[in-house]
Amino acid sequence: MIGFRKRSPQKASRLETPAVWNDILGALKPDSSYDERLDAILTALDKVVGLDVYYLYLLDATGKRFALEHVKTKSLEEEREAGEGDLLVPSGGDEYESVHSILRAPLLDFPYHTRHNEPHVTTARAGSLYAAPLRRAGRLVGLVQMGPLNDDSMPSSIKQQVTDLLLPFTFAVTQARQEEDLRQRLRSLENQSEVSRRLLSSAFEIEEFISLLLDLALTATGTEAGFVAIVEPDGPEGDKLSISAAKGMPDEFLERANLVVGEGLFDWMSEKAHTLVVRDYEFVQEMGVKSILAVPLVEGDRLLGLFALVNFQKGETFAAHSLKLLSTFTEQIRLVLGNARLLDQFTQRYLETLKALDKAVDVRHPATVSHTERVTAVAVEIAAKMALSAHEVDIIRTAAEIHDVGLCGITEVSQGFQADYNHPTIGADMVRILALPPGVADAVVSHHEWFDGWGYPNGLKGNEITLGGRILALAEYFVETTTASEFQPTFDWSKLKEEIEVRKGSQFDPAVVDALLTIVEEKRAQAGDGVLEGCVAFKACPSDLQADCPARDDPAHCFRHRAEGVLCEGHGDSTCEGCFLYVEWQERNQ
Repeated sequence: MIGFRKRSPQKASRLETPAVWNDILGALKPDSSYDERLDAILTALDKVVGLDVYYLYLLDATGKRFALEHVKTKSLEEEREAGEGDLLVPSGGDEYESVHSILRAPLLDFPYHTRHNEPHVTTARAGSLYAAPLRRAGRLVGLVQMGPLNDDSMPSSIKQQVTDLLLPFTFAVTQARQEEDLRQRLRSLENQSEVSRRLLSSAFEIEEFISLLLDLALTATGTEAGFVAIVEPDGPEGDKLSISAAKGMPDEFLERANLVVGEGLFDWMSEKAHTLVVRDYEFVQEMGVKSILAVPLVEGDRLLGLFALVNFQKGETFAAHSLKLLSTFTEQIRLVLGNARLLDQFTQRYLETLKALDKAVDVRHPATVSHTERVTAVAVEIAAKMALSAHEVDIIRTAAEIHDVGLCGITEVSQGFQADYNHPTIGADMVRILALPPGVADAVVSHHEWFDGWGYPNGLKGNEITLGGRILALAEYFVETTTASEFQPTFDWSKLKEEIEVRKGSQFDPAVVDALLTIVEEKRAQAGDGVLEGCVAFKACPSDLQADCPARDDPAHCFRHRAEGVLCEGHGDSTCEGCFLYVEWQERNQ
């Protein structure tokens, strides 16, 4: 260890902590770079600690090594202003090295050890450093080291302040890292510069961010409890609010409180001035509330929610500065909610564009008309038969609607297998930047994987393949084998069932196979001697082809009037023998 001047941590008042929280969260400006954000976060920490150097390390994907993410040191100008100059220390032999250069040269990485789970003092080339673990959702994600320490120890008062700041500090650091990852993915996509600012400024995890702001408000105002309520997105405008975050509030209060402004707990004193007053005094007294302050979240004339502080023990009214602080916090939430809404709008528009591109791929050949709609319908049926939740079914539906969008840029048939091999990855990359459940992109990228690991593009096997990908794989196979093409006729049911059984456990997930076979056999049993399913539904017939098709109202029309000619050329079925519904009906009724 090099011996040179060390600085004692500065004495900081506990009252400084709320302001530092604000500085830490304020570092997440959408127009600042990743390094600028980290520098601002560490600068905020330095306001409390006041040491010479801070090293930020993040745990890598393996969870086995810490990698240096950022270094914050006093600048040479700051050192000189403090009267310390650029001190020189021996570096070996007759050579000398500046203190500043030593402080800026920490270890680039080091292995994880169980001691990193707790705060501790560690020895480095720069001297003794205080190391604090960073955790998010209970999981270790990084480490911040600070020093050099005087007498190799950190004062207990400063330790406590550092501990108090670890929650917003870790949130800000990991959020900055996530947004940087998003920036990098955006840079890899062409023609997305118009929306990158919206995406980056809306990348907050809203519920967690609101909870942190509530914590800060309670600390800064010395209030016992509080809550934030947000208008339900699917409800009538300005109607029902639901609790988004609450601290110290009795369960009975949260369950019983009527938060409809003008009908329940609060009313407008001046709607034009956006001022709320208590309306239901009976409820307030019953709950034992001594004082309450509420500020509405308003955008234009629309109520977005409200932010309330509540005391159950203290009887005094809130000070003027409390109202000012609370108004500042509500403005932050309003901005975040607005950005989230922009992101949702962009996501939906972009997703509709991808769906349109996927359908455009289908119409390149008559045999693939409505391919996407058919795969979607079959995949949703399988998911429902497997008793998946409504949310899981929606993920599979969305993935099915865009599963082949990666083919939209392939214009040369000569690209052949290489084009087919790449399209799952290209398609997944086109949706990963969106605020969609991760299962969507995972299903798109894996819908050509095989259950035994012989698929592509990543050779995944078994449960390594997302369930959505396993369902899409069989749904697409079913659609392709029940559609005649220039390469193969449509399969009858016996042959198709045999092929699926042979591929069960190799190409396809056995559970998914069982679900599909059950679906088809149930339909066959219900059909009796009639058609398995209406032509329009089974083939997802486009509206322009339905207009003059008698099978729209009479599924068996084609079979009874074959002599009049087949009307399914738009689907590639030039003869009845090319139609799965016909060959299945014929097989079942022989």
